[in-house]
Amino acid sequence: MNSKITGHATSQATQAFGDRMNAQYPAFEANAYRRLTGTGLITSKIGYGTYRVHDQDETQTETLESAIEAGCNLIDTSSNYTDGGSETLIGNVLQKMISAGEIAREEIIVVSKVGYMQGQNLEQAQQRETAGNPWEEVVKYMEGCWHCIHPDFLIDQWTRSTDRLGLETIDVYLLHNPEYFLSDAKNRSSQSNNWDAIRDAFYDRVYRAFVQMEQFVADGKIRHYGVSSNTFPSSQTDLEHVSLNRVVEAAAKAAETVYGDHAVSHFKVIQLPYNLVEPEALTETNNEIDGKRVTVLGAAESLGLGVLVNRPLNAFKDNRMTRLAQYEHHPNANYPQMMSLAESALTQVETRMEQTLKSWGIFDSVQNQVNVHLFYDVAQQLGGFMPRVQDRNHWEQILQQHLIPQINAYLRQTGVACLNQHQTEWEGLLAQYVDALNTLFAVISEIFNRVDAEKVEPISQALNQHLSDDEGALSLSQRALNFVTSSPGVSVVLNGMKREEYVEDAMGIMEVSDFPQPLALIESVAHTV
Repeated sequence: MNSKITGHATSQATQAFGDRMNAQYPAFEANAYRRLTGTGLITSKIGYGTYRVHDQDETQTETLESAIEAGCNLIDTSSNYTDGGSETLIGNVLQKMISAGEIAREEIIVVSKVGYMQGQNLEQAQQRETAGNPWEEVVKYMEGCWHCIHPDFLIDQWTRSTDRLGLETIDVYLLHNPEYFLSDAKNRSSQSNNWDAIRDAFYDRVYRAFVQMEQFVADGKIRHYGVSSNTFPSSQTDLEHVSLNRVVEAAAKAAETVYGDHAVSHFKVIQLPYNLVEPEALTETNNEIDGKRVTVLGAAESLGLGVLVNRPLNAFKDNRMTRLAQYEHHPNANYPQMMSLAESALTQVETRMEQTLKSWGIFDSVQNQVNVHLFYDVAQQLGGFMPRVQDRNHWEQILQQHLIPQINAYLRQTGVACLNQHQTEWEGLLAQYVDALNTLFAVISEIFNRVDAEKVEPISQALNQHLSDDEGALSLSQRALNFVTSSPGVSVVLNGMKREEYVEDAMGIMEVSDFPQPLALIESVAHTV
């Protein structure tokens, strides 16, 4: 990446972005752009979430560009998303689009988060520990996942994140799930009878982290800060609950420490999960404002805080996930027969590839570098583990995180081995293999699409009892997203848009007016799950 991009998002530039997009897309509704409460910035009501986005995937680079071109100007990421690959992708896209004059840095709101020790961060933490120089106050939550919000770690992570993002300033910097401290204490049953002291220790850590955040602001390294917590909406009786009241108190104390004035706090944004099946952010009264019990969304609204909502489509209840979306499938298709035909076609191509590569004498050279056996019985292996795949989301994880990376590694190695003598023949075989593979993967995806669509159809029907015909004609995911942005106190809904069709679907809500009765929608759905 080139030298870092200077500047930061501004009220004037983000407003100009919204005005330009409203002129470009006349169908956008009046509230498509709104104020990110507390910051003065103007944001699209839908933001680009990058939880599983990686800089090595060209398609995801294209979808971020497409989302910005379609009017999205808030991007949310974290230091641990794809081990930093998410931040790198964002930096690459911003550098490209700014250099081309398509956008200005000041028009785009970049949100990142800090706290997780996974991947490279965890390796670094373990190396420091071995060397006798460990990070302080680390929560060793589980193997492969530690957590830390100590000021020294925040300084280290800000440097790494801005290097990957290629930015001098992060617009909004959030502590990422600091409740790991509480979760860890909950798991240690011997401490469970001392929760007042545990909570005091937790909010003291938050306060000291906020002092560092205020110092970042003073140094021009960030503009605003806050907390992303999965337990903001939970009951006060939940041992892992994070109280917005106490977090705000810690922020005021931090401002007093840094500036001598508690009223100049730059704590401006929170992030939390909220969706049709998990409505607690709008229904659970777990905070207090002026002596009255209020929800976390109500408290944020009263306190003038911006609210980013994550997981709008991935709803968890009773340890089961419901995907609030319906994907393309053919209701009357004979999928068992289609699966059998696709498996047979792929097996024939696999056999032909194996025999041909052996006849060329390059099979062994490739075999020494990757496990080639996977690539000659993909169909058989899929048939073996398919019964253990839980749902569409589980299948997508297997496909994107395991199957496709391994297959691509094999194909690259084989392509190199065939480069000199058999390139033309290899390209012909490769085309047949990829076509057969994609056909099988498409059939499997459609099978899960149909299963999931049938599962959430009652939700779709329940929603439409309270929506107009035009609103009911929206896709389920659009209705679920627009429900979130229609809820009082919500500034932005974050959505993963890793494919072009997801961009088109999600950005479609920019043309949809707010739903008038979010509570009625919650009540109607409650009887279906």
